[in-house]
Amino acid sequence: MAYGAFAPINPDFITEQEFLEGEKLSECRHEYHHGAVIAMAGASQRHEVVSMNLASTIHGHLKGKGCRTFKSDMKLHLEIFGRTFYLYPDIMVACDPADNDPNFIHSPKLLIEVLSENENRDRVEKFLMYQRIPSLEEYAVVSQNPKAPEVTVFRRSEGWDVPHVHTSGEVFFASIGLSVSVEELYVA
Repeated sequence: MAYGAFAPINPDFITEQEFLEGEKLSECRHEYHHGAVIAMAGASQRHEVVSMNLASTIHGHLKGKGCRTFKSDMKLHLEIFGRTFYLYPDIMVACDPADNDPNFIHSPKLLIEVLSENENRDRVEKFLMYQRIPSLEEYAVVSQNPKAPEVTVFRRSEGWDVPHVHTSGEVFFASIGLSVSVEELYVA
């Protein structure tokens, strides 16, 4: 079985290098889960409005301050219990100057996922993976539904704090010192 531009020797396993080479040639993006390649679905218009509003606000706030903002096309490289993963967070902020690989980020400070159809994946599975990143200070999940606005922020202090849920007003991202209007995230 081939995955887009991928042609693994063993159809049940693809190496990290094969994934990285195949991803350069592929017309669609894939995640890599320690040998398994998973095609990513396209985003809805609502998803893109929320992602773009939030990413552009963060980018404008951080411009010239030594941090970089990425929106959905930059890979996040994770090593968890000796297993390798490459994911595409919706929004990623990296501030470590040593994190300079041109193709992926290792040490994000902030990760944000706009909820997809599979909310449990963003709320649970990804959070369990992301919380193992030593540099990560905050993780947020954002509803894409303007009729049910919600931003949930998980912060790391001694451990991971109880999440802060915002359905209106301002949400504060402490990791980057930015307050954002929940309502403004949904304006097309």
